[in-house]
Amino acid sequence: MSRKKLSLDWHGRKDEFLHECMMAYEHYMTSLRQPKQAQLEVLQDIISISRNALHWRESGYSESVTDEQSFRDHLPIMRYEDFEPYIERESQSKGGVLTCSPVMRWLKTSGTTGVPKKIPYTLHWLQSYRIPAMKVLWATYIRAYPEILDHPYAVLDTQTVREDVQEHLQGVCHQAISNRHPRINANDWCPPWYEEPWFVPEMPIAHDQKMYHRIRHFIGKRLHCISAINPSTLISIKDYFSKFREILIKDVRNGTLEGAPFCAPDEPLAQELESILARPDFTLVDIWPQLKFISCWLTASAGLYGAKLNTIFPGVSKLPFMSCGSEGVTTIPVDNTAHSQPLAINQAYFEFVPHNVALRELVERREQVETLTFDQLQVGQDYHLIMSQGNGFYRLWTGDIYRIDQIVDGIPWLHFIRRDGVFHSFTGEKLTETQICEALDRSLELHGLSKGLFMCGPSWGEPPHYVVMVEVPAADGQNAAKLAATLDDQLKIENIEYASKRESNRLAPIEVRAVDSNAITHYVESKRAGPNANQYKYKPFQQNLDFISAVTTR
Repeated sequence: MSRKKLSLDWHGRKDEFLHECMMAYEHYMTSLRQPKQAQLEVLQDIISISRNALHWRESGYSESVTDEQSFRDHLPIMRYEDFEPYIERESQSKGGVLTCSPVMRWLKTSGTTGVPKKIPYTLHWLQSYRIPAMKVLWATYIRAYPEILDHPYAVLDTQTVREDVQEHLQGVCHQAISNRHPRINANDWCPPWYEEPWFVPEMPIAHDQKMYHRIRHFIGKRLHCISAINPSTLISIKDYFSKFREILIKDVRNGTLEGAPFCAPDEPLAQELESILARPDFTLVDIWPQLKFISCWLTASAGLYGAKLNTIFPGVSKLPFMSCGSEGVTTIPVDNTAHSQPLAINQAYFEFVPHNVALRELVERREQVETLTFDQLQVGQDYHLIMSQGNGFYRLWTGDIYRIDQIVDGIPWLHFIRRDGVFHSFTGEKLTETQICEALDRSLELHGLSKGLFMCGPSWGEPPHYVVMVEVPAADGQNAAKLAATLDDQLKIENIEYASKRESNRLAPIEVRAVDSNAITHYVESKRAGPNANQYKYKPFQQNLDFISAVTTR
């Protein structure tokens, strides 16, 4: 491991951090200018770090896989569950099964199926891929707004946390990717605020209390940036100001934090805060007038938060967070383009399959699948993503589907639209989140209503139908009935099978339940409690109608 020593003091770390981020950014931009070379370099790195590992040697890959063609010919497309036997062996040996790099952590996913995955976080993957990606992201932010490194309280980073790890696999930490504690070595993630009091492991783990401590630390500071992964985190900050209003004003007035000595009393700030929070329509710009930008996911279902973000952060720029998961990074923003980002060409070896190919069934049957490389994609088309990583996960079918928005200098710009297999289908209509979302967007626009969150579930009957709960201003039954009729018509346009089933009366008209503007938002935020709150994802599609009572009885 590297013996490089870092200053963990904000002022001592700032210039080093800036230099590291800019170096990573320049390296990344070079790879974007030479995309084919970058892909081949990643592939050769994957082959090099894997060829002497036990799995490759036992499977005969060490001799047969040497280049791009043999890699795609000999290695099968894999699902996560196909890797589980090797993950189990890897957890015992702590490395050497999938790659020849030691496993430093096991990354815990949010568990789409209810069971958290175990992603090997190897030393090689950390140093060569994951941490450089974080530095490129922050270089993009710094290039746009250099003032975020002006002083220690210019950035409120909720993307990452430092929390003591509670779970281990054979003595190795099993934790969320957003938990950057403990630091593995000098090359691990270490922003200038790493040892700031609002970021250290001594911060509360409970989500509500952690959010209050963050707010208390930043009250009265010249805050320029709030970064998050999920937009719901940003939305919730206003709610926490309202929830803890009396406690917060008292703490500011007395110079305390939850009643304990914290700083000098500040009566003028307490009075100003009291005046701001007395107004129901206060914004976070009222509290932090020098706020320049916020960052979070801005596409797919996360895009439904846009109107709320504009209301709570008026006049504040929105910069995207990179498109990624515990399994790997797909895009990294290089500018302030919110909707689309370039393929992270030096982060993985990427392959694609048109979305209308029944890839799930083909992979399950271990059939050969023809894939496309990054330079064979078409603008406007949707694709399954397959990626190979430097942690041993080769040709992993992620289940994610991306849309190609444009191709710039040979690089596809894309955005995540949905997960494969996430749809509702009573009679074969296979209604997807994207179809509901786009039809609902048009319906709300036709009725002059702003976009909000929605949830959709199946209602069984003779015939069955779908129920959509949607946040709309001044929700009432009349609005809901009119919106339902329009939505039904828009879905017929969006999905021809839905139209056919409606015309043959195999499906009843869709039902809309209108709720107040923040009802679903508050419900979603209530689920983001305890450890790994960063990883809880808003899920528009539900398997039953339990969400109706859960949202309306809060």
